Amino acid sequence: MTAPTAWIVVLPLKALGRAKSRLHDLPIHVRRALVVAMARDVCDAVLACPGVEEVVVVSGDPRWEGLLGSPRVQHVADAHTDTLNDALRRGAGACDTKRSRYGVAALTGDLPALRPDELAQALTHASRTSTAFVPDARGDGTTMFAARSLSEFWPQFGECSATLHSQAGAQMICLPELTGLRQDVDTLDDLKRVQDLGLGLHTATVLLTLVNSSSEAALARWP
Repeated sequence: MTAPTAWIVVLPLKALGRAKSRLHDLPIHVRRALVVAMARDVCDAVLACPGVEEVVVVSGDPRWEGLLGSPRVQHVADAHTDTLNDALRRGAGACDTKRSRYGVAALTGDLPALRPDELAQALTHASRTSTAFVPDARGDGTTMFAARSLSEFWPQFGECSATLHSQAGAQMICLPELTGLRQDVDTLDDLKRVQDLGLGLHTATVLLTLVNSSSEAALARWP
């Protein structure tokens, strides 16, 4: 199979009220602000990546459509019965048929230090094989799964997803651990670690506002 002429990137995003519950030490409005900021930074980095044609946001929360607006961002509603992987397949399938020569990549929405050149490097590797994945910094999860065609796009996100992707024949893309594409944020320790890599504008702004706000009132109504 020939390499894709371009890529569609699918971002699965939870409902704002349920996102990042493991950051339970933070007030819910602060968690929400961080979730939105990280998603915006990921979306900006993806759209700036050479070779990416479009972002497809899959979510059951219609508020994301107003929060991530761009002519190159398509929004697809997932079904309440969808698993994460079902939702990803639903989003990928929403691309019209003229894009049949495009590759499809699924990316998590909590990579606030993602850089367009890192993603471009990973997609270049992915274009040389049927399916490929990028493990998270811990090594057991997955931050990106890519397939050269929709028919091969069968992501297996979830517990031990790196092992599942590897067992299914996907090639692991080896990037340094201290890379924005591998550093997702699930805990406060993750958030501290990812700051050293250089945060995207939106996430950096939220954290700066939080540090400088004695009452957190500036974030209570954000965004």
